[in-house]
Amino acid sequence: MKKDYDKTLSRLVGILTKLSDGEMPTSKELADEYNVTVRTIQKDIKERLYYYPIVKDNEHKYRFEYGYSLKRTTLTNNEMVFLNLALSQFEDVDDIDEVKDSIYKKIINKNFYSPYFIKQDDLEDIDIHSSFISELEQIIEDKEIVVITFSNQKKELELYKIAAFDGFWYLLAKDRQEKKVKVFRLSDIKHIEKTAYYHKTTDKYVDEVLGRVHSAFFEDGNSFDVEVKVYKEIAIYFKNRDFLESQELLKEYDDGSLLIRFSVTHDEDIDNIIKSWLPHIEVLKPQRYRQKLLKELKNYIYKLETN
Repeated sequence: MKKDYDKTLSRLVGILTKLSDGEMPTSKELADEYNVTVRTIQKDIKERLYYYPIVKDNEHKYRFEYGYSLKRTTLTNNEMVFLNLALSQFEDVDDIDEVKDSIYKKIINKNFYSPYFIKQDDLEDIDIHSSFISELEQIIEDKEIVVITFSNQKKELELYKIAAFDGFWYLLAKDRQEKKVKVFRLSDIKHIEKTAYYHKTTDKYVDEVLGRVHSAFFEDGNSFDVEVKVYKEIAIYFKNRDFLESQELLKEYDDGSLLIRFSVTHDEDIDNIIKSWLPHIEVLKPQRYRQKLLKELKNYIYKLETN
């Protein structure tokens, strides 16, 4: 037990030190460095280091809130983590949460006020410590082939990742019958049957697939390009940020507008991005998608005018 405790303490201190030094690691990077699972790192951040103002940016990198410094606390890293772990041994004591809140507010947040507000996307509730999620994680790690019964279908699958899109949790897996990678709602899973057979899909392949996944509507093998003209009024946002991993700047016009190309597998991959920037963005290609969007907008305007 002491050995495990020492490893946990060293890992937590190491994470705090990285964040204090301005590093911005991902869960995967931390998991690889400390030889633990991504789930363990997520538990570290969510539970063991809960009272630290740690946030995750759009690239899934952890950092302290702007303006926060460990120098503002009255204890050292080691002392803070030790106190955190010690208090965790009293979870069954009445009002322990209230006591912990009081202690941490006095120690960690003393003289700390962040002028920044960063809104994180709300996610569908999921118990990452449930036996159901633990079983999925183990299956993914072991690369065991399983048969999963969903609300309306039964599939033999290779499980690759548990993923979140637009606030909902999904399972990224390969349908062995159709030989395509698909996305399945986690909440639709009714039963998991292990087969004692294993696949040999490499992590490199999974990473390549993830690079093409932009939404829960991902369709494996159905890739096409969407070219848009971004008007000068919003060009700065597209120059400073990639809204999809496949975003590519093709041309910058003299008037400040941009020609941007996206590689997607489904209209829904790009739909919300286009609609959220109207009227300062124009779909150029493909013509099919341009006409579809135009029809949707005409129908929307018609409904507004007739209601």
